[in-house]
Amino acid sequence: MPLPKLIPPLEITRFDSCDSTNRLLLSAAEAGASAGSVYVAREQTAGRGRRGRTWLADPGCTLVFSMLWVFPVDPLRLNGLSLAVGVAIIRALGAPTFGPTNPGFRIGLKWPNDILLRDPVGTDAKVGGVLIESVMRRGSDGRREIAVVIGVGLNCLPSPSIEAAVTDQRVAALADAYMEGACLMPEVLLPEVLASLQQTLHEFAMGGFASMRDAWQAAHLWQGALVRISEAGEPLLDGEIRGVDTDGALRVATPTGIERVISGDVGLRKV
Repeated sequence: MPLPKLIPPLEITRFDSCDSTNRLLLSAAEAGASAGSVYVAREQTAGRGRRGRTWLADPGCTLVFSMLWVFPVDPLRLNGLSLAVGVAIIRALGAPTFGPTNPGFRIGLKWPNDILLRDPVGTDAKVGGVLIESVMRRGSDGRREIAVVIGVGLNCLPSPSIEAAVTDQRVAALADAYMEGACLMPEVLLPEVLASLQQTLHEFAMGGFASMRDAWQAAHLWQGALVRISEAGEPLLDGEIRGVDTDGALRVATPTGIERVISGDVGLRKV
């Protein structure tokens, strides 16, 4: 199947409330929904996060949406996709629309799918995440294709309810980073993120993650950090982060050499 040469137009469906935009759009993808379909919800009652976690959202404070994109049947071509989505979000947050950031604050990325806010004293808090799910299907031409649903959740404005409910990590709002943070409402952020995603996914389809590896590394907040990689609660290895490879694999320096960690059901924490 040839790579797409045109960027698919967006078709946005809005929900006041639903259980999960990813679940709904996956079902729509199986039924033949086209690339560029976007489901946006003001409220999710069963939002999903990575590794089976629940994604919490506060109506009016959190941007929650899912986008459908289609790729040829070549799983290797999808390596690094969650990292590419992170690049798209960082690009969107740099738009002039939102004005200058507060001194000492930086929005960046943590492998493989977290959006972080670093405050002036160097403390990181999670402000967003990406969840990617996919189904194999027959395209309109009868050939098999991979329909990928990209779920994005971003804490736009401060939410005391989310901060109170999340006890296993620090959380914050994107608005904390901007001098005019009050304007960073979900409905204002959505068009900027969608436009950036369209362009970045087109770049990814044409050149893979290798074409935007440098952009990801420039936004990477944990470069050089000492970390522990674990799976199902069991430690796998400790080491120092040395960036990512062109396929999106995390490079970790250990006493026995560089280990490559593939995105999957692994956890990443500083030690």
